[in-house]
Amino acid sequence: MREKLPFKVGITAISILIVIVTYLLPTPEGLVFEGKMLLGILVACVIMWICEPVPIVVTAWAFAAAVPLMGILSSGETWASGVSVAMIVCLPCFAFALFVQYSSISLRIIAFILKWAKHDSKKVLAGLMLATALLSLIIDDLVLVIVMLPFAYRILDENKTPWGNKSNLAKALVLGIAFASYIGGWITPVGSVVNILAMGFAEQAFGITVTFANWMVLGIIMNIVLLPISWFAIVKIFKPEPISDEAIERIQKERSEISGFGKDEIWGMLVIVVTLALWIAGSWFPQLDMTVIGLLALFLMFLPPFKCVSFKKWCDESPWSVVMLNWAVGCFVAGFIATGAMVWLVNTAFAPLMGLPVIVVMILVAVFACVVHNILPAGAAVAGLITIPVCGLVIGLGGNVTAAIFMCAVFSSAAFLLPLDLCVYVAYSNERKYFSPFDELKVGWIPSIAAILMVSIVLPLVCTAMGLA
Repeated sequence: MREKLPFKVGITAISILIVIVTYLLPTPEGLVFEGKMLLGILVACVIMWICEPVPIVVTAWAFAAAVPLMGILSSGETWASGVSVAMIVCLPCFAFALFVQYSSISLRIIAFILKWAKHDSKKVLAGLMLATALLSLIIDDLVLVIVMLPFAYRILDENKTPWGNKSNLAKALVLGIAFASYIGGWITPVGSVVNILAMGFAEQAFGITVTFANWMVLGIIMNIVLLPISWFAIVKIFKPEPISDEAIERIQKERSEISGFGKDEIWGMLVIVVTLALWIAGSWFPQLDMTVIGLLALFLMFLPPFKCVSFKKWCDESPWSVVMLNWAVGCFVAGFIATGAMVWLVNTAFAPLMGLPVIVVMILVAVFACVVHNILPAGAAVAGLITIPVCGLVIGLGGNVTAAIFMCAVFSSAAFLLPLDLCVYVAYSNERKYFSPFDELKVGWIPSIAAILMVSIVLPLVCTAMGLA
């Protein structure tokens, strides 16, 4: 801790200095003083996020406090503006994740995969990635990784896989789960918190709404392409060793000891399936509000006599820092909008791109967004930083803004290159140390390029064919 303290103090001092220098610099033409200060604070905030001398959530809230402090909005207006649909939808999704984790569903899934794949580790990886992607329909990617990793660890332990950066099977399973949680999280708006954030920011700034069903069309197309590509890259680069028959037998024995689904599991699954169906139906029936349906589902998960989720576990084990970060990001985005800083940023920073073809701009912006999230380990923050400027740029060029919103969500949720984003970091930071940053980089560049090409070339054509703005 002491060795890190000088670095943390130094980064904090540099960030404060940036804010002071911003105050002393003249205000650029077309930008108000408060907008200039928010941009300077943003630069300081990004440095703090990357180096993290202070927890990311705390830094975000300090940034959010600047909005009422400078009189841009009142305190009440600031905190109210920061509340988003994402925050509400997180509540039932956290309960869904805990239900899957502590019920027999996960063990049944793993046993089924192993029964189908037997000792073929490539098929095991395919089944595990597919199961993870499907569960990510309704469970946030970070929460899902936390749920699924123990089952990968169980397979590895039963297979007598050594800890450390030694096993290609371990690298494949752990990174496969993380990548599949990203990719599967694109299928529905609730598959990742940042999906709802990107949708909310775009609607807040431009009045553009993407329906649940339309989002699913784009997400399914992405999964049809990205899941096989990611699986192929992992198995070809790592070449995982086979799983022993003894390991499979031990897991199947535990599965055989489980009887049929209990009433609590049946009720929980029914609630989840009906909730997802109503969320989809809400694309055609506005009365089926996503947040209202989600809150009712949350109530039903705790409804007696059923015991689907422990309230204590829901309070203690849900990643509430994600909700707090979403709220903080929403607050300072509201400040950017109120000062016109976002419009100024689009007109200034992206002006050199205005003369380029839309497809070239989409590719460049996708590359930029991909790189930014890999060095800025806060998906919600990335969504808050890029969604409005990027959508504003695309609108100015006459491009498809729905595709732009989806692109911002994709690269705000996924970071295939470095283990800084929490979804990969939770596996990387584990004491097992199954992979190195280089391991992720040497396989992650392939799905990164595939995602860039899909969101910048293919999806705009799809959106246009669907008649989406």
